[in-house]
Amino acid sequence: MTAIIHCLRVWRHYLLGARFIVKTDNIATSYFQSQKKLSPKQARWQDFLAEFDYVLEYRPGKANVVADALSRKAELASISTVLGDLPTRIKEGLGHDPVAKELVKLAEQGKTRQFWLEDGLLYTQGRRLYVPKWEDLRKDLIRECHDTKWAGHPGQKRTRALLESSYFWPQMRDQVELYVKTCLVCQQDKVENKQPAGLLEPLPTSEHPWDSITLDFISSLPNSDGFGSIMVVIDRFPKYGTFIPCPKDCTVEEAARLFFKNVVKYWGLPKHIISDRDPRFTGRLWTELFKLLGSELHFSTSFHPKTDGQTERVNSLLECYLRRFVSANQRDWARLLDVAQFSYNLQRSEATGKSPFEIVMGQQPITPHTFHHDLGKGPSPAATQMVQLWGEHLDMARSQLAKAQKRMKKWADAKRRQREYSIGDKVLIKLLPQQFKAFVEYTKA
Repeated sequence: MTAIIHCLRVWRHYLLGARFIVKTDNIATSYFQSQKKLSPKQARWQDFLAEFDYVLEYRPGKANVVADALSRKAELASISTVLGDLPTRIKEGLGHDPVAKELVKLAEQGKTRQFWLEDGLLYTQGRRLYVPKWEDLRKDLIRECHDTKWAGHPGQKRTRALLESSYFWPQMRDQVELYVKTCLVCQQDKVENKQPAGLLEPLPTSEHPWDSITLDFISSLPNSDGFGSIMVVIDRFPKYGTFIPCPKDCTVEEAARLFFKNVVKYWGLPKHIISDRDPRFTGRLWTELFKLLGSELHFSTSFHPKTDGQTERVNSLLECYLRRFVSANQRDWARLLDVAQFSYNLQRSEATGKSPFEIVMGQQPITPHTFHHDLGKGPSPAATQMVQLWGEHLDMARSQLAKAQKRMKKWADAKRRQREYSIGDKVLIKLLPQQFKAFVEYTKA
């Protein structure tokens, strides 16, 4: 009855003033005009129907062919269309495919048990219909078993299974594989379950301490002594870390001042600074400042923290350390940064085989667990021996870094697949929600 009301509202300007018949296969609806007890909704319908001069007539579903066909789902209607003229197209195609002609000839002569003829159609084992290579007949069947709503864009194996249950033709596997691989909808929407494409490309190994550093911020921290974020600076050669407390909304001027106060004052200007694309690092003041000073700025790929995975790992270690020792109200983490920096630089690095203190200072600092002992009497070691020893430490650190880099690449590449692109190749770019919002705002602007 709802469908009848909807149709009368749509075609009201055509039906007013004319007598017409409404045919339905629902026998209960045909008694609506003579129904005595009405619900509030049915009473409103009766009031609306009073404007029309109509008669409700019952017609069984078998006799109501036109309306019955139109009420079918679109995907079922498409199946009927494809299967309806498929035998005719296959019969016609058998006469145009040389391979099919030969198979029909062998079947007629009884020289093959693998194929036989029925009603002009060629069948094979499992009573599967042979589809000739003619026009787009095979492609239409693949499209029917892959693109339609009832199929749901399955993978290669499932698409082939749907086809092999009823049809057969040579090299079906290759054609289905090619079709599914080149399906644009699958490429855009499906989650790729393969290993990440592209082998690991580590950053070049630094030659000397404080030649190359990485820089990042840990933000959104509880307020502690007026600070709300941490600037993390890591020297890529000895892995020496510097943790600098910063205001919650640290401006680029304040960040530059803190960097000079805590890093440049002690170690000098680095040759390379690697950071993410934080607006403070990509802004005009920061870029122009270090351009004038002679330092090169290198920015990581957007939304790709693996570019600077070392700093991300140190951030995680620092957060873990602060969680262990911070008070219940989490307001004293800024006072723990100095001892956290000392603790981090005291630990031996797996990459270099030594602690950051040993590479930068030449020795481990005295800690509470060590005891003072007499160095004994006699002449001090020669200065050249000290320099040689320190140089040996640096050479050993370089060697260990190179080995660690090869080891890291080996294990990372085991979970990746090699993929190379040439200039001019077209690729689909996957956008994260935050990237898509930024892209839309940029487009509107």
